[in-house]
Amino acid sequence: MRVVFPAFSLAVVHIAGSNAAVVPVMALLIGNGIFATVFMAYMIFGAMVAGMSAWIGLKTGRELTAAVKRLFGVRGRKVLASAVLAVSLPASALTGGYFSGKLLENLIGIPYMLAVPLCIAGYCLLSVGYGRELLRLSNYVALLFVPATGVMLIMMLMTSPIVPCHPFASFGDISWPLVSALIGYSACGMRSALVVEAGSHFAAQNYTSVYLAILAKIFEGFITLLLAYLTLIGGEGGFMPLAILADKVFGSWWAAIFSGVLLCVFLNTMVPAMLVNAKQLSVLTRLPLWRALALAGLMIWGGSFIPLNLMLLVLSGAGLMMSVVIFYIVYCLHNQSANK
Repeated sequence: MRVVFPAFSLAVVHIAGSNAAVVPVMALLIGNGIFATVFMAYMIFGAMVAGMSAWIGLKTGRELTAAVKRLFGVRGRKVLASAVLAVSLPASALTGGYFSGKLLENLIGIPYMLAVPLCIAGYCLLSVGYGRELLRLSNYVALLFVPATGVMLIMMLMTSPIVPCHPFASFGDISWPLVSALIGYSACGMRSALVVEAGSHFAAQNYTSVYLAILAKIFEGFITLLLAYLTLIGGEGGFMPLAILADKVFGSWWAAIFSGVLLCVFLNTMVPAMLVNAKQLSVLTRLPLWRALALAGLMIWGGSFIPLNLMLLVLSGAGLMMSVVIFYIVYCLHNQSANK
């Protein structure tokens, strides 16, 4: 239990736009194939990437970017910064621009063209230390997302005819581009930092941190499977299927609260992600943090108008590249340890 409970807690903290927005939307597009896709993305390849990231933290005691600078110097750090931005910027455009803007538009009725820059500006200000109490409150509110969707699923199962889903009968329908895109979501941003912190905490217990990271990714995959199943049996379309389904199940007032919880999930993902974007842009451009943050915000705002399918294709290629980078770092660390 000393590993299982922290792993589940880490999985809940990791719930983000990929789990709560991308997977439900894609579930409506590819049907039962989403189950095998999520299984491969989280429980197989995602668990491998998470385990490798935790192993890097265990061996170096540093976050991924600091470990690369120590191994390969400034040039290696720039290569990693490019790989991280290739994933983090389009992922941020989806979560912080596209989905956050749509959710805010539905929640308070402001136009999407205004909602997107408002969300991005808020995330930028919170990432540099403004509104710390708001961020702390959102951390706690976001934890309600998993139990809220659990209650929604139970209510759907009790009141609606169940559409049979066969998760493991549709491996031929796996969306491999989506698998790669979801792996990319897992490889960058706050996830790697949290995994390294967990690795440092369990450093005295040999490979416990690696097992923790892998188990957390499996738990995250299981939660995501439930979200996909909830979306399919709900049968509600739109840009934010879970928010629309909440209105059907809970009624308008509770649905508004659920949308607020969902927005807190996005906020908790985007605040550290904006810092990641700004720091990596600063490495590549040598701009001060504030200017790099403003540049990241502009790039994310522009990316929020790119069609979802095209953005997922970009993420797919970037996720594959990031996985190769992480594997190469593990390979170099292993050789370095073997030569000592």
